[in-house]
Amino acid sequence: MELQQQMADSSYGYPDWRSVPYADERRRDVPDGDALGGFGARLAARVLDIGLLMAAVFLASVLADYTGDGFLALVVAVVVGGYEPVLTAVYGATLGKQLCGLRVVRRGGGLGFGRALWRWACVAVGCAVPVLGVVNLLRCAWDRPYRQCLHDKAADTIVCRVQR
Repeated sequence: MELQQQMADSSYGYPDWRSVPYADERRRDVPDGDALGGFGARLAARVLDIGLLMAAVFLASVLADYTGDGFLALVVAVVVGGYEPVLTAVYGATLGKQLCGLRVVRRGGGLGFGRALWRWACVAVGCAVPVLGVVNLLRCAWDRPYRQCLHDKAADTIVCRVQR
């Protein structure tokens, strides 16, 4: 209603220039730097997650060789592929993030499975393109004010510290 009133007062149908917020007013919802997940914690969480997934793949390959069953390998591939999006959607963090005290949240509301899957797909694309993967990883070191990697920006998510 307020926007309609401003548009009615403007001669061109756009809001009046005085209604546009200053740059400082736009960033009032920015959490303080201590509440955001740091680069070191995020890197440690990613290394833990990759180590856990590599251990699962190694165990599956040993079991598949021992049993001679390819179905087990397929099941493990589905579990490994769904590890990050399912845990992020349900708990807000993977096991590595939980151990490092991090949680993935959405700026505008809840984090559903679709957004978690999109976030993971962007990570997978970044891993497939070597230079993009490095830029994606290092992006949160210099991004301000939210310390977002490229996959966080694509999914509109923030990685925050868990208050203990």
